[in-house]
Amino acid sequence: MVRPPAPMLATAGPAPADDDTRYAYEWTYDGIRCLAWISDGVCHLVSRNGNSLNAAFPEISHTLASLAAGRELTLDGELVAPDRDGVPRFSRIGRRVGVTRPGPALVRAVPVCLYVFDLLGFGGRDLRTLTYLQRRERLERLGLPYGHILLAPSYRDFPVSRMLEVAAEHGIEGVIGKRIDSTYRSGRSQAWRKLPLRRCTEVVVVGWLAGHTSSEVFGSLLVAAHDQRGQLVLLGAVGTGFSDTTRRVLQRELLALAVAAPPVTGEIPSSIAATAHWVTPHLVGDVAYRERTATGLRHPSWRGLRFDRSPAEISVPEYN
Repeated sequence: MVRPPAPMLATAGPAPADDDTRYAYEWTYDGIRCLAWISDGVCHLVSRNGNSLNAAFPEISHTLASLAAGRELTLDGELVAPDRDGVPRFSRIGRRVGVTRPGPALVRAVPVCLYVFDLLGFGGRDLRTLTYLQRRERLERLGLPYGHILLAPSYRDFPVSRMLEVAAEHGIEGVIGKRIDSTYRSGRSQAWRKLPLRRCTEVVVVGWLAGHTSSEVFGSLLVAAHDQRGQLVLLGAVGTGFSDTTRRVLQRELLALAVAAPPVTGEIPSSIAATAHWVTPHLVGDVAYRERTATGLRHPSWRGLRFDRSPAEISVPEYN
């Protein structure tokens, strides 16, 4: 039985869009990447950093165990929580991550599904050395959709430019191209070519700035990431994308993590240093932004906490 640890997940590097016929194209989803393996009727859901997701998504693990019907399966996919229009939203999936034993009310309010885009093991056989097309053929024979488990669509001989247009029209995160002759390999590879419509990055929360209208909640979060030397450096402040409820919940977390000294290295702008409140770098968040500049992220907007990532994993995004 193939039971790959989370770090073996294949990831995509940035690449220009083209209509290369060597690639099959799939949508990218605004959710939580996970591996699932099922053996002896028991399903294990694991996030990218190795954390178990079973407690947060019991309906997914139960459905996968039923789908396996006694067979051994290893799947790669994305957990998503669609909005009323059917578009996956990271802000919604964030309401489920980290919640152990979610009650019926939360499961009904935030229904979740798993888009499966790769089959890594079947019946005790390791399929990672097969080509994408060979793995895809076997995946399509699994009988999806099955309850909460959906087959991620795959397209060939279809213009990438049109796929990106459709993604923009329907609020989909972007497109990823996968070499049809590629085996499944862990780490970053040009065999997978990611074509995002918007730039997103993960950040470490290192502090906050007070709001102008209220002293009870923050106005902006101070965020950082690790540079090439492994040092935590400030990326700036994020002040948009928060609901009132999110601000109140996060403020309680911030107060519990408060420290006197800044946890970042390097120069801190005087406009920030004069009024900043610092915290232990424990929380990881997800932000959308227009571009990275020498001074940080331009027009960042908060998307939600990432309970599936640890601060040590978060690196400074590349320059655009």
